[in-house]
Amino acid sequence: MKTIAFFTTARSEFGILSALIKKVAKSQQLDYRLFVGGMHLAPEFGLTIREVQDEEINISDTFDFLLNGDQPLTLAKSAGIATYEIARIFNEYQFDMVCVLGDRFELLSIVTTALLFNKPIIHIHGGETTTGAVDNQVRNMITKAAHLHFVSCEEYAQNVRNMGEEPDRIYNTGALAIDNIKNLKPIDKTLLFTQLNLDLNKPTVLVTYHPVTLEIDIPPLQQIKNLLEALRKFEFQVVFTAPNMDADHQLIVDAIKDEVKRHENYHYVESMGMRRYFSLLAHCKMVIGNSSSGLIEVPYFKIPTVNIGDRQKGRVRHDSVIDVGYSVKSIEQGITTALSEDFLEKIRDMKFKFGDGRAADRMIEILKHVHIDKNFLQKR
Repeated sequence: MKTIAFFTTARSEFGILSALIKKVAKSQQLDYRLFVGGMHLAPEFGLTIREVQDEEINISDTFDFLLNGDQPLTLAKSAGIATYEIARIFNEYQFDMVCVLGDRFELLSIVTTALLFNKPIIHIHGGETTTGAVDNQVRNMITKAAHLHFVSCEEYAQNVRNMGEEPDRIYNTGALAIDNIKNLKPIDKTLLFTQLNLDLNKPTVLVTYHPVTLEIDIPPLQQIKNLLEALRKFEFQVVFTAPNMDADHQLIVDAIKDEVKRHENYHYVESMGMRRYFSLLAHCKMVIGNSSSGLIEVPYFKIPTVNIGDRQKGRVRHDSVIDVGYSVKSIEQGITTALSEDFLEKIRDMKFKFGDGRAADRMIEILKHVHIDKNFLQKR
């Protein structure tokens, strides 16, 4: 039996990982340890460790490392604390492999420690491109450290091969999040809207806007102000979700909260939780912002994504994604396009590109047959 250590530091990544962890728990040949830290333990991000506990997945330990503040010095110090905490976990617990998903900066602490402890690394969602954020470099650094790659489409598999990774380490499994969407029992609309204090009869949009860490021409405060101004031109009921813990995220949070105070149809939710998030998407006119979810999961629902700026530049696009600039006019035009009957008709029969909801099953079969020996550990 192989034991896999899963590390999660954010709500979005755990929501994806949970499908695989549950499959591992049912396997006769695999076991898991789950370590929860970062934003999961922070009240300002909704204390989402409770969402992990609600999934009835056993938590082996926690690692608390985030300092108060969102400036580079604070985040770099947090990463240092993360390395210290994660080293303790590696020293105290026995496991055979380490699994990380995505491109958060704190994952480098986990990956570095795994290399020092000689533990093979599984990386999920490699090969993707987001040139507008430092996540792009972080993701590629993890790819070069990882021993096994699970990617969401063939184009991303080719990107990993182009980075010099051996083809027999790369598997196109599809996106794990689709497993969760297909297996999820959605919340009844009336109950869901009551929970979120929403009006059942008003057109609803969901907005998630993260800091664009490599954008130097337009300050983050101006970016979010432009988005908020554009939204005022439409009679929407708006649900805002919290941005990631990146540099200047607090500026975005404060601007959104100030706007919510002035509009009775605007709502701010620190963490939706996976079930509420996917249940709400089915009732939204569109998603607006710059989250990866708008490009990966939202197209599955065949609703428009108005994608702002460069943060997701380089990702595979569905026809449902409308790319716009940071200006008020550009965002307005994107929203208008998303509301048009011609656009909605175009995406109604759109083919989904990121798998069929069986990613976890494919990953389990691969992991069961991995032989951890010198040839596996010594990358060429």
